[in-house]
Amino acid sequence: MIRFDHIAIGCATLEQGAAYVADQTGLSIPMGGEHPLMGTHNLLMSLSADTFFEVISINPTAPNPSQNRWFGLDDPAVQKSFSNRAKTHSWVLNSDDLDKDLAIAKSLGIDLGTPRTQTRGDLTWRFAVREDGAIPLDGAAPMIMEWPTDMQAHPASGMTDLRARLKSIVLNTRYAKEVNKLLNTLGDGNMPIEIHDSPETKLTVTLTLQNGREAVLD
Repeated sequence: MIRFDHIAIGCATLEQGAAYVADQTGLSIPMGGEHPLMGTHNLLMSLSADTFFEVISINPTAPNPSQNRWFGLDDPAVQKSFSNRAKTHSWVLNSDDLDKDLAIAKSLGIDLGTPRTQTRGDLTWRFAVREDGAIPLDGAAPMIMEWPTDMQAHPASGMTDLRARLKSIVLNTRYAKEVNKLLNTLGDGNMPIEIHDSPETKLTVTLTLQNGREAVLD
């Protein structure tokens, strides 16, 4: 079983990411924490009991990790894409069997990476990261993770709830056929994402806010 887990906003700094989200939504997202194995840190808010919204960047005060950071954050081209503002950067899926789903993806010619144990405070999970840290299919592929099976509740249920809710995710990509095939093969036909053919990769998220207004982040 695989399902949507969270959306990630990439940025050059958390200050830049917070400013972009505040400008688009009027919301001030609180600090999440640090990822010591990846040299990153984030801001977090809940979107539901089992989905959330993340703003992530390189942590300038953390030591450089021994491997490439996730989300392609070490790629100069990725960092250049954040030069003017933060952007909606990645969508993350939650797997009940990460090793199996990664093997399925590889059988389709999509290398989503190797499972690595990650931490943030006292929270631990497994997250697939490629050796080069890149997001496959020119950034269009989902990233896949696995929460511990003995968790009492999804971590989103304990995050700050600013009453924003996910309305839609739209992925434009020249790899629409490949992404759709991946999702269909992994076995979930109820993913909250629309996938369209397009020459360039662009991920757009629409949130519904507490006042009924919709906010678009791309």
